[in-house]
Amino acid sequence: MSAGPIFAQPVAVSRLDDCDFYHVMDLPGHGMTGGLCDLRDGVDEYLGHFVFAGKRVLEIGPASGFLTFEMEKRGARVVAVEVSDEHLWDYVPFPDPVMKPIHETRRRGMSRLKMSFWLAHAAYQSQSQVYYGDLHCLPQDLGNFDVAVLAAVLLHTQSPLQIIDQCAMRSRALIITDVFHPELEGQAICRLHPTAENAAWDTWWHFSTDFFLQYLSVLGFAALTMYRHVHFITCDVTKPLRPVTFFTIVASKAA
Repeated sequence: MSAGPIFAQPVAVSRLDDCDFYHVMDLPGHGMTGGLCDLRDGVDEYLGHFVFAGKRVLEIGPASGFLTFEMEKRGARVVAVEVSDEHLWDYVPFPDPVMKPIHETRRRGMSRLKMSFWLAHAAYQSQSQVYYGDLHCLPQDLGNFDVAVLAAVLLHTQSPLQIIDQCAMRSRALIITDVFHPELEGQAICRLHPTAENAAWDTWWHFSTDFFLQYLSVLGFAALTMYRHVHFITCDVTKPLRPVTFFTIVASKAA
């Protein structure tokens, strides 16, 4: 792998204890990790049964990289885009007394999450490349892609449509995966999640599938396919994983 001027140099990480894993992974030389999300059963459903062989892939928000390396196993060349150290998260702007302790905890957590990616990168002998920067304004130097993957990331962003726009300008196809909310179906709805009571600083939105289908058709994506599937996640590593229903939309531009 050759890292260009905008791509990060791989970081040498050797110990699981230096990492926080978002994904449960079976790492060569290390065994099974813990994690908040277990996608090991049903990866193809989660990624919309897309054929990745020979494709250049733009992945937004790789976390520990489980999908990065699964797409590589399927023949993809992946460029993963992750938040920079200067902009660690699209925080919901709760008052300072709520957010100050979260900012420091999140800074440590994101550093350890990035270490989990690089540990897995080495364990899988990955050739994927990583760009750290602003998800809302991607550089032209990234180039063009066959497909962009936005897997359970848009709900955490203040401006999800801006990120879709950035990916749509560079990709012939999009894969969008998010949590399924049946009560929202039938209308193009993006519902605000945080309230003064729940203090949900990390999640902005709940989406209907119609929200994405309608907007993608506006952008000129003509072939739209949708799947629903169940995976196991948790919001707290001290609590057991629970089944959650997701949807995946695969959209391709008109010829």
